[in-house]
Amino acid sequence: MKIYDSLTGEKNILSSKKVNIYCCGPTVYNYIHIGNARPVILVDILIRYLKSRGVEVNYLQNITDVDDKIIKKAIEQNLTENEISSLYTEAYIKDLKSLNIIMPTKLIPISQKLPEMLDFIEKLVETGDAYVVDGDVYFDIKKWFKIYGELSGRKVDELIAGERIEIDLKKHDPLDFVIWKKTDAGIKWKSKFGEGRPGWHTECSVLIDEYFNHETIDIHAGGIDLKFPHHENERIQFIAYNQQEIAKNWMHNGHVTLEDEKMSKSLGNTVLVKDFILNYGSNLLRWFFLTSQYRQPLNVSENIINQGEKFFEKIENLRKKVLNALLSNEQFVDVEMNNLIIKEFNDQMDNDINTALVLTIIDRVIKEINKEITNQQETQWIGKFKSLEHIFATLGFMELLNVKFTDEDQGLFKAWKSALQKKDFATADNLRQQLVRKKLV
Repeated sequence: MKIYDSLTGEKNILSSKKVNIYCCGPTVYNYIHIGNARPVILVDILIRYLKSRGVEVNYLQNITDVDDKIIKKAIEQNLTENEISSLYTEAYIKDLKSLNIIMPTKLIPISQKLPEMLDFIEKLVETGDAYVVDGDVYFDIKKWFKIYGELSGRKVDELIAGERIEIDLKKHDPLDFVIWKKTDAGIKWKSKFGEGRPGWHTECSVLIDEYFNHETIDIHAGGIDLKFPHHENERIQFIAYNQQEIAKNWMHNGHVTLEDEKMSKSLGNTVLVKDFILNYGSNLLRWFFLTSQYRQPLNVSENIINQGEKFFEKIENLRKKVLNALLSNEQFVDVEMNNLIIKEFNDQMDNDINTALVLTIIDRVIKEINKEITNQQETQWIGKFKSLEHIFATLGFMELLNVKFTDEDQGLFKAWKSALQKKDFATADNLRQQLVRKKLV
């Protein structure tokens, strides 16, 4: 399998039978929006596919439950920070389940790893990679000018001119960033530097270092908006601490826009995951993310939602046709999955998860099944249908091609057909209503 690495700009071969993955989790001060869901669903599809190929996956995600935004929300709502972070952590896990996400091997709130973060920060100070000023601790960039900016693809001068550099006169250099923050507000911990809390950029470095035993992980995933400064700063700390790269591959997904405007909680133009699921279902959101190569931006519009709804109508019509064929037969030939279709699917997934072309394969196979299923002597469509079942399961869709039925269901179906043949339309209508309620026709 080839994965595009954002650091090198090349596709690297992922051949290990055990893969370590990290994906940045949410800051739990609000519900997640559909833009936040894109990296989560991307990683879920990747994990499902790797597992389908016999690869063991160890997947870590963080929960940022210590942050200025949480403190601000707690003050606004007259609640404790723990009450806010607990509320939205539970909401996040509920959203993951609603999205049919395979839960991470480990989901770690950063508040549980304060001793490890302090040890990490103290070592950086000892090695001269960080310095202390009035209780704040800053990472010192000057030793790393040659490689800092490689991930975001910008030179140091360009980064300094960027919009997201915090102005702080205590810094030795504008690009230095805080890794321990002296504070009187909100939750804080004692340290040798004074009371405070860790900087946001440090938590991911520490969790990866501690959980994966100081090893370089296979894949680090996240949204492209985190590339700078968060991932850039995360990477440089890990290198300083371990003298090696934090990840062999960086997977960055593109922005999600709403009617061509970037989604942002600060702009107030977000669509919450829970609301999208309520209105359109989780399958449609997953399909939406499949329509484009994951590195490309995606725009949510009424038109794309209509396209998605038509796609699922097509799938449902196919399901009913297959059910009709199965219910009409006493005996059915058992056919294996179509190996050619599975190979096509695997080839596209192996090519940096090319889901847009996977959807074209699905469309073609649906057309082939619809054509072949009308011929009672034809059985190849069964193998093609089983291939579709495998593909949909691997992509993480829920209950799309459910064609299971009981003997009672089949008896009801045959009674309906018999009533139609006898022109007993009143009985036929009654039986059909029962079949519709069971989603059998």
